[in-house]
Amino acid sequence: MSAAFAAASVGLFAPTAGTSGARTWSSAILLFVIYLALLLRYRVTDEWKDFAHDSAVYPDRPVQRGVVSPRTLLAIGVGAFAVELLGVLLIGGALGFVLYLPVLAYSALTVFEFFSGPRLERHFTLSFVLHEAIYLPLFLWVAVVLGAGPDGRVAVGVLACTALFVSVELARKFSPRFDTEGRVVLDTYSAVWGRGRTLGAMVVLVVLSGVLATAAGAGLASPVIAVVAAVVALVRPASDRWVTTVVAIHLPLQAAAMLS
Repeated sequence: MSAAFAAASVGLFAPTAGTSGARTWSSAILLFVIYLALLLRYRVTDEWKDFAHDSAVYPDRPVQRGVVSPRTLLAIGVGAFAVELLGVLLIGGALGFVLYLPVLAYSALTVFEFFSGPRLERHFTLSFVLHEAIYLPLFLWVAVVLGAGPDGRVAVGVLACTALFVSVELARKFSPRFDTEGRVVLDTYSAVWGRGRTLGAMVVLVVLSGVLATAAGAGLASPVIAVVAAVVALVRPASDRWVTTVVAIHLPLQAAAMLS
């Protein structure tokens, strides 16, 4: 996943003229490291935020069973954060680091649920939108440090990457989850919104990512891949495994199309 978004970012935002192959590869590698560290940091903070909830409904998870200790989680989180910041400095320098501070500030707000935890618990969709919105400034920052010019294509590219990322997020939590008594837990998108709406949103985002990528400068392969993925996903809409597998396969194919 991190490699796919690194490739997509370089393809959409890195200038093609006057950029050496070595610089392009170094940017892709650093973005891969940054994305991976960021996602790992998010995973750790999610474990911390959701500990009480998961302990109540998912007592067999590694953290709840004590397989992964709080100290280990803290070490992983701190290590991921350090790697993330190092990658930011290496790819963007001091200015890039300063420009990354708003992304860090927004991510801090997500950790503390925007200081409105009880309200966001009652408004699942609002919480979803606020949490996913962080990828807009993140991809904009990536465009800036890669040297993309300030034009409309950059904005469209940011939207394309965000749509692609959110489609993968919907697939990640598409299938309903059950507690120890076999009851559906209202913490997945299909459980809250309904299967049809979640599938529809996912398909729309897949197609939108391809269309926007072409508007941002990618080739015609992007919308073709997106439309084919959407159609294939709808061939067996009742199968969770089928739908999520199609979206997972679409990600690297779409990233490759954006890169080319």
